[in-house]
Amino acid sequence: MFVEKIPVLGELLRKSGIKIKLVSLISLIILLVVIPISAVYILLSTRALMSANDKLCQTIAGNISSAESFIMVEKKPLERSMILQDIVSSLSRSGISGLAHAAVYDLRGMLAERKFTYAAHTDSTLRGTAVRADVRDELLRVNSTEIVHLDMKVGGEIESCYRYRIPFKFFSTRVGIIEIVFTEESILGPVNKVKLFIVILTVIMLMVGMFITASLATGIVEPLLYLTEGVSRVRDGDLDVTLDVMTHDEIGVLTQEFNKMIEHLREKLQMQKFVSKSTISMIKEKTRLGDIGLGGARENLAFLFSDVRGFTAMSEKLDPEEVVSILNEYLDLQAEVIKKHDGDIDKFVGDEVMAVFGGPQKADNAILAAVEIIELIKKLNAERIAAGKQVVEVGIGLNMGDVVHGRMGSRDRMDHTSIGDAVNLSARLCSQAESGVIIASKEIVMNATKKKFIGKKLDPVRVKGKSQPIDVFQITGIKK
Repeated sequence: MFVEKIPVLGELLRKSGIKIKLVSLISLIILLVVIPISAVYILLSTRALMSANDKLCQTIAGNISSAESFIMVEKKPLERSMILQDIVSSLSRSGISGLAHAAVYDLRGMLAERKFTYAAHTDSTLRGTAVRADVRDELLRVNSTEIVHLDMKVGGEIESCYRYRIPFKFFSTRVGIIEIVFTEESILGPVNKVKLFIVILTVIMLMVGMFITASLATGIVEPLLYLTEGVSRVRDGDLDVTLDVMTHDEIGVLTQEFNKMIEHLREKLQMQKFVSKSTISMIKEKTRLGDIGLGGARENLAFLFSDVRGFTAMSEKLDPEEVVSILNEYLDLQAEVIKKHDGDIDKFVGDEVMAVFGGPQKADNAILAAVEIIELIKKLNAERIAAGKQVVEVGIGLNMGDVVHGRMGSRDRMDHTSIGDAVNLSARLCSQAESGVIIASKEIVMNATKKKFIGKKLDPVRVKGKSQPIDVFQITGIKK
């Protein structure tokens, strides 16, 4: 493209805004339309004026040549010269616009006393004077009408002129040259005025076009900037954005779609609170590959089960709304701690929390989360007791092992969870834990950093589903 051939212009347009681009485009279109049309008009006008002037010169030359019959009657060159001088002088007196001078050159001594002299000239003082040698050579080469554009002195000033030289013949014999000179301004003056008018008109059209385009561009750019501001707010995490639809065109439609998108994002954000982090990750991965189907994979994971003690008794004493409020405060505290230690809330089952930990430090992270939950609940309970509010305690069970982790349920309603004996044992240990107690299986303790935690071995416990007692430990704290 033309713009690409000019690096500076191309770079300017690439970095400029829509308004500058539109103004530049409209200005370019105006120039591309006006310049060719003006050029064609000026060319045609110039040709027409030059043609008209050519005809005028031929007419003048014809009038001079028509005196041939009178001139031939005279036998003496002087009398012939005087007749020609009268005709040429009458041209000067006729007031023909732009006529610089007219002259008749004698080539054979038949029109004046001597050849290569002026037989006649609008400046009568030149009649009979000899022409310069270079002019003589030029005259001898003129065999037909010759038109030359040159600068010459007219009225004391140098002007651009057109010189016409036409052979003067007696019975087809060339005896002289008729020279007629017109100033360029007299011939092409109207065209020059048109050029000036076109320049002024083009400037006016450019200014009006730029103003109208800038106004229209503003009507486009302002809604776009408004929309961009909304996008920036969303990028910064503000999903409370609702944009006013300022126009009813495509930008207005885009604004409406933006508002719908934000509404869907708000819905999605709220829905994410009802599913685990691993579920969200699975959805993102699977939707890139196609439909989400049932199935899972064997993984080694750590599990934390936390259960509120005395929940049933508390529910009987308090209103349901108050019970839910108290329960949510304790569940929120536990969820924050689990998230802090790279765990994932698998689900809330009433007053019970099921959390999953993966990765190389899963055993340590599960134990750290359990210890911090117990400590923070003790602190929260102290504050609530001081405020005269109801308090609750939790017991925690920890275990790790191989499970099937994936999508369980039906094709239309599924859950992303873990199934296996390791999960069941974690739940059973949780039910064995008293208020404020963390019971961990031998499996998770053996995989944790030994020097990091404080605990003690408990007597083996029997749990439902196990034929043999299970070795368990109580975790009481973290070594400082």
